[in-house]
Amino acid sequence: MWGKTESPAAAGKGRLSARVGVGCAYEPASRQLGRSQMKISIVHQAALGDTLLLLPLVRALRQHFAQAGGCAITLISKASFGQMLTMLGEIDAYFSAEDRDHSLWFAEPGGAGPNSLPVWTACDLLISAVSSGQDGWARNAQRSAARECLFFEPRPAAEYVGHVTQYHGEQLARQGLQLPEARLPLARSNPDGAIVIHPGSGGDAKCWPRERYISVGRTLKRLGLTPTFILGEAEQERWGGKVVAAMQEEFPWYLHMGLYELAERLGRARMYLGNDSGVTHLAAAVGIPTIALFGPSNDVQWRPVGPAVQIMRAPSPHERNLGQLSEADVLASVLAELRKLY
Repeated sequence: MWGKTESPAAAGKGRLSARVGVGCAYEPASRQLGRSQMKISIVHQAALGDTLLLLPLVRALRQHFAQAGGCAITLISKASFGQMLTMLGEIDAYFSAEDRDHSLWFAEPGGAGPNSLPVWTACDLLISAVSSGQDGWARNAQRSAARECLFFEPRPAAEYVGHVTQYHGEQLARQGLQLPEARLPLARSNPDGAIVIHPGSGGDAKCWPRERYISVGRTLKRLGLTPTFILGEAEQERWGGKVVAAMQEEFPWYLHMGLYELAERLGRARMYLGNDSGVTHLAAAVGIPTIALFGPSNDVQWRPVGPAVQIMRAPSPHERNLGQLSEADVLASVLAELRKLY
C-alpha cells in the first residue's frame, strides 16, 4: 500500500463531514455547490472478470448518493466492457481506456495543465484503479477538471484475507469515501431456460478437464436436460477444429456473440456451470444460479459476486488441483441446483 492516496489538489476541493448516525461521510464539492446529480468517472483497465467485480463499487456509489440527488457513473475501460455494462443499465456512459488522450496521462505532465483533457475528466469525482496516487497519472488527474481524485489498487496481495470488493472499499474509506455494502443483483429463476456450460478459462490450470464437462453434458442429455455450451475463441484455438466440430454436432452452442448478447442469454438461463473465468463472473452478475469450479485461484478473494453462487474445489489436500475434482461431485451439485427450481 502507498501512504497518502488522496491527491493534494482534491484535499482543498471537497471536505469530510461528520453526519449523525453515519459517521465519517464524504461530502464532495458538488454537494457544497448544491448540484443535483453527482458525476463520477471510474478508470479501470483489466480483464472481464476483474471488471465485473467493480459492479459492487458501482452499486455502492449509487446507494451512497441516492438521497443527495443520485449520481451518473462513467466507466473508462475496455470499450466492449463499457458498452455491455451501459446496455445492462449498470453504468450511464463509457469511454475507451485505450485511446490516446488517456495514454498520455501515464507520462509526467509537461506543463501546468494535464497532458490531455479527456471528456470524462469533467466530473465531480474521479476514481482511478490505474494509478498509485503518487505517479504521473495522478499528477495529470490533479491538474484536470475533476473536482476530487481518489485512487485504489485493484488487486490485493496474496496474503490479504477478504474479497477483492472489500479491499476496494477499505482503500476508498481511508480516503474519506465510506460506502455502504452493495446490494446483490436480484436472483433470477428461469425453470425453462437453458443449462449453460462454459468449459474454458484464461489458462489450462484453471480449467476442469474438457472430457469431464462433455461427460456431464452427456449425462444431462440422457436425463432430458440437454445443456448448451459456450465456446470462446481461446478454447476453439486450444482444442482444434475436429474436437469443436464433434461437440457442435452433439450439443447446442453459443458462439461468436458480443458480450451484451451473451449477458442477455445468460440472464434467461436456468443455471450455469464453469471454471474461474470472466464468463462465470458474468453469469453470477446477471443473477442466475452459478456453479464455479476453482483450482489455483483464491476464491476467498476472487469468488464471483451474485445471489446464487456455489464454489466447488477438489477435496483436501488437493484444493488447488482441478484435476482432482470428481465428475460425480460436480454432476451431483448440478442436479441438486436444478431440483431447487422445481
